[in-house]
Amino acid sequence: MPGDLVNMSDQFKGLPMGELIGGPLNAACEAQVKLAQATADFIKVIGFLPPADKGSTDPYSGGTRTATFRFKRPVDNPAVKPGEPGSTMEEEVELCVPLLAIVKVPNLSITMVDVTFDMEVKSSFASKESTDTEASLDAEMSVGWGCFKATAKIHGSVASHKENTRSSDNSAKYHVSVHAEDKGMPEGLARVMDILQTACAPRAIGAAKPVAALA
Repeated sequence: MPGDLVNMSDQFKGLPMGELIGGPLNAACEAQVKLAQATADFIKVIGFLPPADKGSTDPYSGGTRTATFRFKRPVDNPAVKPGEPGSTMEEEVELCVPLLAIVKVPNLSITMVDVTFDMEVKSSFASKESTDTEASLDAEMSVGWGCFKATAKIHGSVASHKENTRSSDNSAKYHVSVHAEDKGMPEGLARVMDILQTACAPRAIGAAKPVAALA
């Protein structure tokens, strides 16, 4: 029955390929914009103080957030020979580090988008028909001579059964895979970080004192 078979090419007509392929790509583009905005928001909130002037429209006018570390370190006493008592002194120093220099700036970006569309059409048809026919025959015959007599009966039947089936199976698969990873900070931000690192140097906040005097 060729007329009942599914035309395979007709199954693919009218598919919204623009939406099936372009939809995930547009979504990936929008996600990339949101990821970049998240990085910018992180730098603005974590790296900078709120504007001192409430009417300021510049979100970066408040200055850079810093973390202050105070500690003591040994220094040599130039007036005393090394190894002699009092040759080692201690000074208290302060280290002011920009917060962005000691935290990881998130920089996720979408590096790969795979759109896979598989459509499988299976078609097998057979008309399901059931026909039962039956015919029977009954006959009786008697034969005899004198005291001998015989009777014969004949019974016969013929039956037939015919059945055909018809089935159809259609299936489709749609798979979208998006891969995002942290590619590290951009080169411009890396250079800014290098400049900030040069400012991470301890400075003395008091005169050096002999070690024995601190006991």
